Amino acid sequence: VVYQPLGVVGIVAPWNYPVSLALAPLATAIAAGNRVMLKPSEFTPATTALLASMLGELYDKDQVAVVTGDAKVGAEFTRLKFDHILFTGSTPVGRLVMRAASENLVPVTLELGGKSPVIVERGTSIEDTAYRIAHGKLANGGQTCVAPDYALVPEEEVEAFTAAFEQAVDRLYPSVATNPDYTWIINDHHFARLTGLVEDAVAKG
Repeated sequence: VVYQPLGVVGIVAPWNYPVSLALAPLATAIAAGNRVMLKPSEFTPATTALLASMLGELYDKDQVAVVTGDAKVGAEFTRLKFDHILFTGSTPVGRLVMRAASENLVPVTLELGGKSPVIVERGTSIEDTAYRIAHGKLANGGQTCVAPDYALVPEEEVEAFTAAFEQAVDRLYPSVATNPDYTWIINDHHFARLTGLVEDAVAKG
């Protein structure tokens, strides 16, 4: 087996983990001998500016280049003739990325969000389980692709689970609105989307 660099790798990083999901694939691509073009999310301009500054100090632009801009720039980015593209983000955008890359037969690695149900089995510790689910659900303001979406709980344990979940939330985050260490929802669009989900759930009882 002879290991060889692919060439130039395009990395499209998401807004929810704009540092780790930019630098982890970048580090592995560089370690494998490749050059990298990085397109961070337009929703995190301050983080993008910091990444561009830091990486600019470490690498020449022909080795690591940071590309800024909105979704139109992102679309053009994925149409480039890379040797590989890594994309982390939503399923609808992932389809667009794969479609654009296919025009140049560019191999693509997709890390996409999806539904993440949790199955709570009978006989488990409701308190421990509720705490673990609350931790996974609320980390990063719930803005994690593998955050639990819903729990499937035995009918006779729903009330106990709900109470334990509320207690776990209070224990993890005794204050949210005034907590400087807790993050916000990324933008008005996502805030409206989440508000709509809550309103729909309340309306349906």
